[in-house]
Amino acid sequence: MSALTIVIAAAIIGLLVGSALVPGMPIFALPIVAVFLVVLGVGEMRRRSGEARSMQAFRDEAKADPVDFTERDKQTTVESERG
Repeated sequence: MSALTIVIAAAIIGLLVGSALVPGMPIFALPIVAVFLVVLGVGEMRRRSGEARSMQAFRDEAKADPVDFTERDKQTTVESERG
């Protein structure tokens, strides 16, 4: 389970327990939980976006320059493919 799933489950359980103890509690807690979930969601999206940018930069950095083979290199390559 991801951390976000655990937090959402804990919030729902907290709402259920709180509403059992204080009947009017969900009226006050729902907006707070909604704001909390939005903040968590935005944070998760920013983290994933940063990871994607990081991976793209890594791919760009890893691109190799074209290799110029000599005639001997080409001959060796052909020979090794044959057998």
